[in-house]
Amino acid sequence: MTSRASAPPARRIGLSTDVAATLALTGFSLAVVAGFARVFSGWGFFDNLAVVALVGHALGLLLRRVRVPGWLAVPLVFVALTWLIGFLHYRGTYSNLFPTAETADLFRAELDLVRDVFRVAVAPVQFGFGWDVLAAIGVGLAVMLSDAFAFRAGARAEALVPGGVLFVFVAAVGTDRLRVELSVLLVIAGAVTVMVLRRYHTLTPSLRLVRRNRRALLLTPSGLLLAGLIGVAAGFAGPRLPGADAEPLVDTGGGAIGGNTTYVTPLVDIRSRLTNQGDAELFVMEASQESYWRTATLPEFDGQQWRLDAETQTSEGALAEARDDSTRIEQTLRINGLTGRLIPAAADIIEIDDEELAWIEDLGTIAKSGDDGLERGDEFVMLSASPSFDTIDLAQATSDSPPDPVYLELPDDFPESAAATAREVTSGATSPFNAALTLQNWFDDPQQFTYDIEVQPGHGNNAIEAFLNERVGYCEQFAGTYAAMMRSLGIPARVAVGFTPGTETSDGVYSVIGKNAHAWAEVWFDGLGWVPFDPTPGRSDGNATNYTGVPAAQDDEGIDPDAADDAGEVIPPLSTVPTGDEGEFELPIPGEEFLDPPAATEASESNGGLPWWVPVLLVVGLAAAVAPWLVRRVRRHTPASPDKELARLWRRSLSSMSLVGVHSRPTDTPTETATVASERFPIAARPLSSLAHVVTEATYAPHTAAGLSAEGRFGTSEIKRCANWTRQIERAVVDSLGPAARLRRHFTTWS
Repeated sequence: MTSRASAPPARRIGLSTDVAATLALTGFSLAVVAGFARVFSGWGFFDNLAVVALVGHALGLLLRRVRVPGWLAVPLVFVALTWLIGFLHYRGTYSNLFPTAETADLFRAELDLVRDVFRVAVAPVQFGFGWDVLAAIGVGLAVMLSDAFAFRAGARAEALVPGGVLFVFVAAVGTDRLRVELSVLLVIAGAVTVMVLRRYHTLTPSLRLVRRNRRALLLTPSGLLLAGLIGVAAGFAGPRLPGADAEPLVDTGGGAIGGNTTYVTPLVDIRSRLTNQGDAELFVMEASQESYWRTATLPEFDGQQWRLDAETQTSEGALAEARDDSTRIEQTLRINGLTGRLIPAAADIIEIDDEELAWIEDLGTIAKSGDDGLERGDEFVMLSASPSFDTIDLAQATSDSPPDPVYLELPDDFPESAAATAREVTSGATSPFNAALTLQNWFDDPQQFTYDIEVQPGHGNNAIEAFLNERVGYCEQFAGTYAAMMRSLGIPARVAVGFTPGTETSDGVYSVIGKNAHAWAEVWFDGLGWVPFDPTPGRSDGNATNYTGVPAAQDDEGIDPDAADDAGEVIPPLSTVPTGDEGEFELPIPGEEFLDPPAATEASESNGGLPWWVPVLLVVGLAAAVAPWLVRRVRRHTPASPDKELARLWRRSLSSMSLVGVHSRPTDTPTETATVASERFPIAARPLSSLAHVVTEATYAPHTAAGLSAEGRFGTSEIKRCANWTRQIERAVVDSLGPAARLRRHFTTWS
């Protein structure tokens, strides 16, 4: 963004020339936008981000044509793109085409959600839930900066830096999708843009020291061929360079929750099981009846996540008591790939036959105690009494006396919009059961919500707001949001984590894979206990069909029963379960050891240091501070013919003088400009007059330009003396400026 003295008025550039240069830079920006295919699935993102790029460059062109100065044009583009991004993503919150407080709240909530899951996010992600806004902001900033660099600061290749940095960052955190093709596209677009900008700045009116080429701003066939060859060469050689297929220096593939790891909190591991280990067999369950296999219930919701309650997670108590109308389910569990300590089993467990297992009463689950977690080959025998609930009993039951107040607790900042939605959906409910069923059916309606595992993990306040706005998610969002909304109605609820039944490979033998990982909700009814409800579309526990009316369902797409790990192995017959008095069944005293080590738990709550955005902000700030200096260094040390170098030195001098109020008119000769400057800024009179004398000779006696680089008697040349005079002028100007003006000069003077 140079001054008017160093950047002649835009009207001196022809419309066709300006449009051609803008189109070239826009093409490069669209290539950057295409690079987001490595972090988003499909191409639904492209038109949204392309609009931001097209509008940004078009607005920059318009402001140049009407001669709006750079110091005003750049903020105008920023404001316009901010409005556009908000309008594209939060149009429903605008009032009379203006953003409202609701717009700001939703924007803040979505960015907080992205911040929460950024460290553990795994590409591809859903184009939504804050990721779409973050991508639009990145594109908007790249477009604004590249346009300013190219047309306000006179940059050529430097104008590609903002978009190039964005492309590289996206590639670093993305997948390998179209890696070579997108890189080739960017290289070709960049080469074309540099060629066009060089021609554009050649045609820019300036001191007539060299003969100007007045041809239209069109790439020659040879130029287009060269750009294509550069792109093809990069696409061919790049993947074949040593180390091209090596492991990344920084692993951005999901952080702590990726892979088959122990639970940090049981709910956050679901997506990694659904995606990273979708077909990996975790365990085999031989059971007398199909069921959901529950590993834990999560009673505490702190606004960030559902988790084990620190005060109740290690309490010991008697095993669950079987209801008279319950169905007994005998189970033998064999571990293949499941890790951690929590044991999947049908609810409710009434007998266990292993001294390594500890019953955790308040969680309704069992865990492996001792020093070691679950290992391949471990086998456990259990007996559960699955309750059967009658619709009439449920309809008449109250929900006023939960076993602990924690099952009604919500954080103070729980979104009012979510609570209002819960009240609206259940407004016609006549009982807690009717409200629970109505809310479940609302979530289960495919016209309302879409199931998609590409949504990133998250079930806190920000995730709830984003989920209700986007209406896309997987079981983590459905279960967490449902339970929280039930609590907002004053009905006790919690989240249950475990697995759907899996694939029945033989009679009563179920192979459970990562794809079967699941979360659902449980609602409390006085006198009946915890009753399962599953709000996730396409999922339903067959044991709940009699009171929900939803038949058993799970995700069986693409599962081959014969392809499971160890499918050919046959587990031993179901062992005999002890039938003694439950009160005499000896249990080990459960301790803290069944949970993750403290270090792992702490890692789930923090990044182990500074938040991720602090170093990113520091790097961006440092890059922004260094960029003007770096561009000046590169441009000033770029080899040029003596006449071109002299023209550049004269423009630098005029640009500096403009900062102290000395402006040159296009009709003034160099000598006239120096005379006026000497009167207004005497301290620079001598070097400016000397420089003006050389410029005058080179302008009106072009044959003298050839001797500018010839060394004289004292080992220096005329062009070196001109460079020294220019530096003297710049130092004099800088010394006369205040701190604010110096800072502004650092960021606005690029020549």
